[in-house]
Amino acid sequence: MAIITKIKHTNDYKMNKSLTECEAEYNDFYIDGKKYVRIQTFGSDERQVKGKQSQVIHIDRNTAKQLVELLKNFFNL
Repeated sequence: MAIITKIKHTNDYKMNKSLTECEAEYNDFYIDGKKYVRIQTFGSDERQVKGKQSQVIHIDRNTAKQLVELLKNFFNL
């Protein structure tokens, strides 16, 4: 299980493919009394195996704070 511990900005990104829409699910859980949120995405309609899990990320409280601050700043929320 991978847990995102730090989020940092980079300008080094080249998009190879066009963006496709997909669905996601989340759940919450505890490990040793610590809270986590797990987000998983599923393949788009264009994918060979439809509905197959694509990516999974796990976020703890500290990473959630980073992500909330990043989103607030970027989208002027």
